[in-house]
Amino acid sequence: MKEDKLEQFVRNNADEFNSLETPELAWEAIEKKLPAAKQVPVRKIWPYAWKAAAAILIFASAWLLNDYTDYKKSSGDNSASSSVASNPDLTELSDAEAYYTSQIYSKQAELASYAKEHPEIIDDLKKEFVEMDKDKEELKKDLTESNADEKVIEAIILSYRVKIEILDQMLTELRKAKESNVNQKPVETSL
Repeated sequence: MKEDKLEQFVRNNADEFNSLETPELAWEAIEKKLPAAKQVPVRKIWPYAWKAAAAILIFASAWLLNDYTDYKKSSGDNSASSSVASNPDLTELSDAEAYYTSQIYSKQAELASYAKEHPEIIDDLKKEFVEMDKDKEELKKDLTESNADEKVIEAIILSYRVKIEILDQMLTELRKAKESNVNQKPVETSL
């Protein structure tokens, strides 16, 4: 019954309820009494998502590139080692290259110790060896095309021998020059 009386009262006085208006400054007074709302910064996820996607893409690309180069190296090494093992001339060439290369490096080191006073000698020698190395690389290309022709192998070995011969000649000349400088006594002049 109470609900019926209340409901009837609201219906009878509905016009009076709708005629009342709130004062203009009421909402401002209410807002002042409310506690200050904390403003939480809104972080957008898109800049971080793009950075993460770019990092993943770079990592994946580097991983795939590394796998690809490893595959190329392993497939290239297998074919080269199988051809060297199958041809005794190529094994002889690789042994000769190792020997001559070590000889050349040791003679170059000795030459560098003698030629400290004349660095232009070393520069000229390097230029000459660069040209010889270009010729040797062309010979190696011919070697793969000619299926390990003995004449090409001999030409490659000859290029190493020529380098060693040049180094030997320069070393003997520098040794002679150094000995002649040591044997010469300084001339004393008196006034």
